[in-house]
Amino acid sequence: MVPLSAATSTSIKPLAIIAGVPIEAIVLVIFAVIIIVDALRSGTRRATVFSLSVPISLFIYSALLNAAFLGPYVAKLTLPMAQPGLIAAIFVLTFIILYKLVPPSFTPGSTPIRALLAGLAATVILALFLVQPPTLITLWDPSSMVKTIFGAQYRLYWLLGAFIALAVARR
Repeated sequence: MVPLSAATSTSIKPLAIIAGVPIEAIVLVIFAVIIIVDALRSGTRRATVFSLSVPISLFIYSALLNAAFLGPYVAKLTLPMAQPGLIAAIFVLTFIILYKLVPPSFTPGSTPIRALLAGLAATVILALFLVQPPTLITLWDPSSMVKTIFGAQYRLYWLLGAFIALAVARR
């Protein structure tokens, strides 16, 4: 018979492993699973549109800050949620426009490998999006692990890899 103290110490170890994982990693894994299941069910169109609309919306946001007539008004938005809300609005509008532009897949679903590639690519782009804009970092500061892995030094390689994975998944 095993003493009670030995039985409880072994059951705590999995919780200690989970406690060491940053919350961003858990959120990214959940997001990847949702995108993979969606891609298996209805194809890779939404994952592709999401992956394209994130960098485009960041580009539009940075262009909006320097715009001739709207730039001074955007710079005056000082409420804590105003700048992230503006980024979210630009993202939603970009997503809707690109969803209309990208044609649907020819098949109703996707193969598991293509769904996995689309889910991982969309998750990588989401992680890059969470680390990049300073207005989102002021809202929620990512962990040092996420900043190191998806930081500015490796951003180009992550984006290229994600877009190549999407190209393979969409063909």
